[in-house]
Amino acid sequence: MIKNPASLSRSRMAVASTQLHGMAAVARRHGAFRVPTSCRLPHHPLASSTKLSISTSGVGGKPFGFGAKIAAKCANENTRAEELNLRSNQAGELVAAVEDVTPQKRSAKIHDFCFGIPFGGLLFCMGLLGYFFSRSTVSLVLGVAPGLATLFLGILSLKFWRSGRSSFLFILGQAAISAVLAWKYSHAYLLTNRILPWGFYASLSTAMACFYAYVLLAGGNPPPKKLAPAPAS
Repeated sequence: MIKNPASLSRSRMAVASTQLHGMAAVARRHGAFRVPTSCRLPHHPLASSTKLSISTSGVGGKPFGFGAKIAAKCANENTRAEELNLRSNQAGELVAAVEDVTPQKRSAKIHDFCFGIPFGGLLFCMGLLGYFFSRSTVSLVLGVAPGLATLFLGILSLKFWRSGRSSFLFILGQAAISAVLAWKYSHAYLLTNRILPWGFYASLSTAMACFYAYVLLAGGNPPPKKLAPAPAS
């Protein structure tokens, strides 16, 4: 009797399945498929610090544990440092802009004491010599006294200028002395018609009074170099 080929293939598949089940049972019994301990991965404390979560957008990691906290803290510190640097840069740009906009202070081209100290010294010396030769009190009143006062005010103006303070009062005092001397010397010249000493002193005092008026109207002495504002570029 000839058997059907389909029944023959089914019988062969059943025999093969029975053999495979038998071999698997023998292998489980003798531990043939056990993984040796030397081949197993060591368990790390931070191995479970990251948990995977599957969402519609893909696979994402949720950090947990000490290492993740340190990483988050470092990221926050870096962000704060960048913000501080940005703010400092903005503040520097603002200060530079304000300095550029700040108008420069008006001042004269020359200091009052550059001419005031020599002028006071000349009056003092000439008045002292005139008193020694003529024994006249006019030389003391119109020479020694105003010369000494002008010299003293000029030195004070120089000290205040070096310290960065205003010398306005000292310049005003020297201007007042020069104006009074110009009037006195001019009056004496008109009475005597003598060029020396009254005509010379009258011209010199008038020129110094005009010089002090220029310094005052120009805004005072120019500031020292270390305090002078930078020219706008």
